Amino acid sequence: MDLPGTDISDPLYLLVMFAVVVADVVLPVVPSELLVIGSGTMVADGLLLLPVAGLVAWAGSWLGDVALFLLFRRRLTHLLERFRWGRRIHRGLREAIAKAGSSPTYAAVVAVRFLPGGRTASVAAAGIAELPLRPFMLAAAAGGALWTAWLVGLGFVAGASTGLPAWVGALLGMVVGTLVGAITAAILTLKKHRKAKNTHEHPEEPGSEAP
Repeated sequence: MDLPGTDISDPLYLLVMFAVVVADVVLPVVPSELLVIGSGTMVADGLLLLPVAGLVAWAGSWLGDVALFLLFRRRLTHLLERFRWGRRIHRGLREAIAKAGSSPTYAAVVAVRFLPGGRTASVAAAGIAELPLRPFMLAAAAGGALWTAWLVGLGFVAGASTGLPAWVGALLGMVVGTLVGAITAAILTLKKHRKAKNTHEHPEEPGSEAP
């Protein structure tokens, strides 16, 4: 059983996936991961070509990252405040940054995107910190490539190993990806809390000289 309306020559799925991946950096609630994983299951079923699916997902990720980065770097977020929907988006972006607490580094742009809401937070933080554009674009390209390979690979393995319909394989891959992201986020949060606790319990004594 194949996904209805999908065919190797039909660009509709790829166009929808591209648009959703671009929008996901501003609206993290949209199911971009599900669509990218779904493209992997469709590759396993012979409905899509692997290079095409990977390139479309990567291009959407990179374009969305650059757009959000420039929005914050050039202080254009005030444009969002002119509209009710824009104010909601801006508020959601700020909440994502505060929740993730990502640092404005190139490493964060590459790695934090694998955590829930991490892509939005790391890209926006990089824009606020006014990191140079060209190195950021390279970091976003590398992060997008790893993110795409991970999700498409999940979908491909789920589709090839189970023999289930493409949409079932996509849901299975989404569950696995979500669990991995949640576990990783929980581990990082626990380490952060332990570090803060140790700092609180063993503060440096005032007046003591640093070794």
